[in-house]
Amino acid sequence: MSQIEVKAYQLRDEAVKCVNSTSFLKQLFSKSRTHLQESVEYFKRAGNLFRTAKNWPQAATAFSDAANLSLKRNDCGEAAYSLVEAANCYKNFDRSRAIEVYLKAIDIYEKNGKVMTTAKYYQIIAEILDDELDIDEAIHYYAKAARLYRKESSFAAANKCYEKIAEHTALMQNYIEAIKIFEEIACWDMASSIHKYAAKQYFFRAAICLLCTGCDVAAKLRTYLNIHPAFEDTKEHRLIMYLHNCLQVGDAEGYERAIKKFDAVTELSQWHITMLLRAKNNMEEP
Repeated sequence: MSQIEVKAYQLRDEAVKCVNSTSFLKQLFSKSRTHLQESVEYFKRAGNLFRTAKNWPQAATAFSDAANLSLKRNDCGEAAYSLVEAANCYKNFDRSRAIEVYLKAIDIYEKNGKVMTTAKYYQIIAEILDDELDIDEAIHYYAKAARLYRKESSFAAANKCYEKIAEHTALMQNYIEAIKIFEEIACWDMASSIHKYAAKQYFFRAAICLLCTGCDVAAKLRTYLNIHPAFEDTKEHRLIMYLHNCLQVGDAEGYERAIKKFDAVTELSQWHITMLLRAKNNMEEP
């Protein structure tokens, strides 16, 4: 056991002594409530030391104890903070428990009107579920986060969540819904002078989904150009048009060469490659 952990256990023991030094009824009086606050601080300090030592279970327990005492004192802000710290520790060894504790913190933040903070932790839950490949639940929490971000006019954060929803929706072969989401994100970006430059990436993603559907890609692209004329002069637009032509004539080799050439200049993500290969596979099906 490291010296850091030894000190952490000592602090935890001090916290327990403070709690046990008075009866529950006496804790209602100011002096005893001060003891409770001292206990909270001891538990938090112990949690920080356990975290430094990477003793995640003990760190999570210490922060959880701090949260429980803060709730007893009706200090909701302090309780939510400690719950988040506990959840951050649980995330390292028990992700299901981490989600449970984040949700307890979220309940406090929601009741106190902390919309942006609530959205942030919904997004973190979504990302945990995403990593665990629980895609349906991840989408659920991405959507909750996105709605709250938009409510607070944090459109860039909202769009990041909707982007993840669209990616998963496309991978589940619900291409029409994915196209709709990507188009919506692109239009939101077009309405912002700051994020306008990013719109082409979402039109590009929507167009890739179109390649998988076998729909009239050229007609849809004309709609995109009406919204975003500068998209026509981008390498993304040229690639989509070239790939569409390859699909029309069954040129699998030309299709592959174009993707490799594009990827050599602008690296494609795994999502892009997966979707583009799907479109090619559709071409090769009898």
